[in-house]
Amino acid sequence: MNRWVVISLVLLMGLSGCMVSKSKYEASVADMESAKAELEKSRMHQEALEEQIRNLKGLNEKISTDLEMMTTEVQRIKEGRKNEHTLLETRERELDQEKAQLTSKLRVVMDQYQKVKAQNKALKETVLRYQKELKDTRESTAESAVGALKPSDKPGVSKSEPTPPGSSSVAASSKPPAPKIVTPPTLPKIGGDLVNINKASVSDLVLTLGLSREVAEDVVSNRPYRLRGELVAKNVIPKATFDEIKDRITASP
Repeated sequence: MNRWVVISLVLLMGLSGCMVSKSKYEASVADMESAKAELEKSRMHQEALEEQIRNLKGLNEKISTDLEMMTTEVQRIKEGRKNEHTLLETRERELDQEKAQLTSKLRVVMDQYQKVKAQNKALKETVLRYQKELKDTRESTAESAVGALKPSDKPGVSKSEPTPPGSSSVAASSKPPAPKIVTPPTLPKIGGDLVNINKASVSDLVLTLGLSREVAEDVVSNRPYRLRGELVAKNVIPKATFDEIKDRITASP
């Protein structure tokens, strides 16, 4: 403060060239103090502005960093959604393909079911036909047996005619033989166990598998079979016939 007073006095003396009054001196000192206070106030205000600028710069840097992080996160979310959309489209195509395959398999199964149903119907009709034939055969056999048991009446021969000597043995030998009773074979059960192609009879193969008698005889004559497929390998039955009966036969010993 003394330095500013001396400087002010020197300036006043230099300007006026003479001594100044006490009032002017005090006024000058007051002006100097006021100027000094304003200068200090301006300096403090400048420091406050500089501090505020530094704070704003720090806040700006923080906002810039947050904005960059948010931009990166938004980009990551967009890429994630794009990848999920691609995965969903791929999965949808896979499901469509699986649906088409299942539909095709269902169609094949339905066709096989219709074939099996038709085969079952034909097999039942075959069994009924053979049952009728066996019944007719049994009835005709019984009728033949009853007819054979009746005594034969020869024309021109009297019952009271004496029997010549030595003719008893001839009469005994001319007696008709007892009829042979034919027992019809037992029908196998439809839909039961698998038919063993190494053990089944010709009639069983005809009744249960619907084969013709000629084919059934070929099956029996070409035994034994280690595998079912040998029916085709040995040219016993065609491949188409084998495909129809392969699920109902076995070649186990």
